[in-house]
Amino acid sequence: MAKSIKIIGALFLLLGALLCTSFFTIEKINEQEEIIEIATKIEESNYFAILEIPKINLKKELFPIKDRKNNVNKNILVHELSIFPDNNTSHVILAAHSGNGDISFFKDLYLLELEDEVKLYYQDKIYIYEVFDIEVQDKTGVLYLKEDKENMMSLITCTKGDKDTQTIYYCFLKDTKNIEK
Repeated sequence: MAKSIKIIGALFLLLGALLCTSFFTIEKINEQEEIIEIATKIEESNYFAILEIPKINLKKELFPIKDRKNNVNKNILVHELSIFPDNNTSHVILAAHSGNGDISFFKDLYLLELEDEVKLYYQDKIYIYEVFDIEVQDKTGVLYLKEDKENMMSLITCTKGDKDTQTIYYCFLKDTKNIEK
């Protein structure tokens, strides 16, 4: 009797381990399928990149700098001085409204903290950034952006609850992954 209980117990342990492994594998497969879907969307569209900020559930297409849809009053603006990460030294500069409107794509940016992750899907790669600094500047019509890192991203929006300032979230390029189709 004791031997059969040990065997049944061992079988339950083995079954539990197999279930955990299969859930992990299913999650990885779903993540890879989502990445492939994003890459396919980029190829089949007139936008050229996708910005994803997992913490605030933001996933939004970015339009080329010269496209009429690259406008802060319609989408997330890709600033004309942006240098994309396929260059040795890059600085992607993005701006969007905060607030409550339909075009307030950065309305939850204030929830970001140091070390949070920001992803950029661009040219069959995922560029993974990490927030390293958050700065508030007065609205004067001129922004002074840091260039502390060799490969950066700056996210710019109005400061929550303050009409006289803007907040800049500085991110550094932490990792790059190929999108495998």
